[in-house]
Amino acid sequence: MNLKAIFIMFIYGCSILTEKPLLKRIAEKVLGSEYVDLIWRRIEVVGDIAIIRKPFNLSEDIFKVIGEELLKTLPYIRSVWLAVTPVHGVERVRNYIHLAGEKKSETVYKEYGCIFKVDITRVYISPVLGYDHIRIAKMVRGDEKILNMFAGFGPYSIIASRYAKPSYILSIDINEYAVRYMKINIELNKVATINEIMHGDSLFITSSFRKEFDRILMPYPDLFEKAMEVALLAVKENGYIHPHLFIEAENRRDALIKASEKVKDLAMKLGALIEPTGGHVIRGVAPRKYHVAIDAIVKRKI
Repeated sequence: MNLKAIFIMFIYGCSILTEKPLLKRIAEKVLGSEYVDLIWRRIEVVGDIAIIRKPFNLSEDIFKVIGEELLKTLPYIRSVWLAVTPVHGVERVRNYIHLAGEKKSETVYKEYGCIFKVDITRVYISPVLGYDHIRIAKMVRGDEKILNMFAGFGPYSIIASRYAKPSYILSIDINEYAVRYMKINIELNKVATINEIMHGDSLFITSSFRKEFDRILMPYPDLFEKAMEVALLAVKENGYIHPHLFIEAENRRDALIKASEKVKDLAMKLGALIEPTGGHVIRGVAPRKYHVAIDAIVKRKI
C-alpha cells in the first residue's frame, strides 16, 4: 500500500481498502500461495478498527495470523475483527470474532467533517455508504422537513444537518444501541436543535404521518416494498423519496435503469405517480445483483 492511500484513510477515518495486493499479499506471506485466491481482498476500516469479511470456505482460525500481520502493515490500526455472518435481524448487525490487537469494538471516525462514535458489534455500519451520505446531503434544500426511516447511528441525518441546514429531521431506528449512538453523535456534531430521534419500528411510526415530509430517506433495501407503502403516505406532493433496493441486472448501468422502473411501478400500484430523478449504484452484493439507491419526486397521489 502506498503512503498516499494510508494518508487518505487516516484523514477520513472510515474507508474501504481496495488496493488489490494488500490482503492477498498478507495471506501469501503468512499462509502460503495456495490461500491467495481463497481470500477476499476487501478490508473495511472504521476509525482505528479493521474488519475482514470471512469467506464461507475458510475456517476462522487462519485469520488470527492475518490479523496480527495486518496490525504490523497498518500502524494506525489498533484492533482487527473478523465478520463471520452477513447482516441479520431487525437490528441489522453482524457477528464478529476478535482477531488481533486491543479487544475494542467501539471507535470514533470522521466522515465529511462529521464525527461519529460507533460500536461495530452493536450497530450497522458500512463504509461503502459514505458517498451516498454526502450525495443526499447535497440535494437537501434549506427549510426542508426530512424523515430518515432507518437512521442507524445517524450518518445520513447528521451529514445532511451539517451541509444543508434543513429545518427539521426526524430519525427513527429500532436498534436501541443505534439510537444511543445517534444521540451522542448529534451532540458531538452540534446539530441537536434540528434533530429529533425516535426509538421504535419505523414502518409503524411512519404509517401515522400524512403528507408531512419534504424528503424521506429509506436506506434499508430488505424492507423496500414495505417502506415505500408507508413513505408515500408520509411524503408531501412534490416531495422526494430515496428508497434503497436490491436489483438483479447485467451491469451497474442496467441496475440503475431497472431499479428506477421498479420504484416507479411499485409507486403506481400504491396509488402514486412519481418521477425518478437520479440514483446511485452503491455496490454489487452478488454476481449480477446490486444494491441501488433511487431518487424520485412524488408528483401526485392518485
